[in-house]
Amino acid sequence: MRASVEDGTELKDSELVKKYVSTGNSKYFSGLVEKYDKKLFNYIVKRIGDPEKAKDVYQTVWLKVASNLNGYKEENKFSNYLFFIATNACFDYLRELKKSNENIYRPVVRNGEEGEERDFIESLPSDTHDPERENESREEREMITSALNGLPDEQKDVILLRSNGLTFREIAEMKQISINSVLSRYRYGVDKIKYSIAGGK
Repeated sequence: MRASVEDGTELKDSELVKKYVSTGNSKYFSGLVEKYDKKLFNYIVKRIGDPEKAKDVYQTVWLKVASNLNGYKEENKFSNYLFFIATNACFDYLRELKKSNENIYRPVVRNGEEGEERDFIESLPSDTHDPERENESREEREMITSALNGLPDEQKDVILLRSNGLTFREIAEMKQISINSVLSRYRYGVDKIKYSIAGGK
């Protein structure tokens, strides 16, 4: 993947990082920001559910990236490095949000094999003007949220990353674990959510 800098030269992510670290020239860092701007912001919005709050998290992510680029290893994809930091920043925000008893987040959980996934939220009955149906839909969403929050962190993390568009391979690289471990955590987590929704204890 390449990004342009002010002089029109196209550079790979790793080259932009190297030049920024070695020269401190902001145009190289701007090349990274420009390339991932929309994708990163949309990812954060989807994770925390509030576009206004996402702006603060977005800025925090880039500040952390800029201050930690000396530790970036070229063998890792920059996009994985970036979204790893973004994921942690989102979790930090949501953790603080939970402490303050606010509730603006609606997690998305997917079910099934890669390529055959079905969004739990989208599969719920659509809201209508029927109060009874609206209550049923709200209750099911609350059940999913409760079940997801009750999972071990390692399972919840994989489900959230997968639901936000990362492949199992990308998650494995990000977490530095095997794909089999990622698949295992994902499937155990989804099974627990399905069991909980079905009325299991």
